[in-house]
Amino acid sequence: MGSPRKYYSRGGRIARRLGLKRTPFLPTSIDVEPIDTCNFACDHCQVTHWTRKTTRLTTERFISILRQLPMLRQIKLQGMGEPLLNRHLIEMLEEGEMGGRSVSIVTNGSVYTENIAQRLSSLRGTTITISMDGATAETFEAIRVNGNFQKVVDNVADMVRRRGRSVWPGIELRSVVTLRNAHELPDLVRLAKRLGVDKLTATTLLTDWGKEEMEGSIAAIDVSRGDPRVDQSIRESREVAAEVEMPLSVEHGQRYSKANRCPWPWTASYIAANGDVVPCCQIADSSVVKMGNVFDEPFADIWNNDKYRELRRRIAGDDIPHYCRGCYGMKPVAASTDRRSQ
Repeated sequence: MGSPRKYYSRGGRIARRLGLKRTPFLPTSIDVEPIDTCNFACDHCQVTHWTRKTTRLTTERFISILRQLPMLRQIKLQGMGEPLLNRHLIEMLEEGEMGGRSVSIVTNGSVYTENIAQRLSSLRGTTITISMDGATAETFEAIRVNGNFQKVVDNVADMVRRRGRSVWPGIELRSVVTLRNAHELPDLVRLAKRLGVDKLTATTLLTDWGKEEMEGSIAAIDVSRGDPRVDQSIRESREVAAEVEMPLSVEHGQRYSKANRCPWPWTASYIAANGDVVPCCQIADSSVVKMGNVFDEPFADIWNNDKYRELRRRIAGDDIPHYCRGCYGMKPVAASTDRRSQ
């Protein structure tokens, strides 16, 4: 028999299929942001352009979120900041693993001390994904501003070494493919194989975070509309992956459409470090749209409030809000002209 959480998660998928505005099924998957600042300064990331005061999530507040969502199956402890800058992160990962939940983080791989290394290696239900946007120092450091390619490579190698023959923690690489680094994707597959990670995921999907001001930074490097050179690099990467037996997943193309509507409003949610609830990780900023705050009111009340019901109505009816248009391959419209989203 399957677990109660597994059966419960089907309810959210059914609610999505039916386009329900109100759903009795709370999310079974959430992203929780441990911290909203980063030690890197990537131009295509909105954090680089933020001037806000840093907020760090506490373990106590994280536990309070878990208590509000008893049917969770998956937790990603990562948001717009570098999660390992929060010294309580591993405590939260350990709490998240309790009850058989699947936990994951995405890290830039630079924050890595002996204490962190030892505690990460003891995790038994967590997958660690390291962002690796280049196979050479020149390319990686041009994109991951303030990063040190060799240091990150050495840290990943150490994670794999400490894990030994265990399957936990999971260790993966992820690369955002842009015009700056697409040519290195085959070599990145080879690097992933040498390091001994479990999997490499490459995505051509970039987000403007629902913000007009980010469109220029994204458009300058975006390859999602198709580029023969990028297509060739991806084909070669698949060939290399098959040759060296390195699991490779390529996310290539438009995310959502009329026939494949976004599942987030029915099945998942994003909670910022300050407790603000945002519809998804592709927005990840409550200054764009805020559904409520889990430290001010119960998540269950937020989940079916007027804002969430209106969002579900619009997504189900293909009346896509301005902040969602990037994921649908549509040209964004100014928030000020989209009165229904205010």
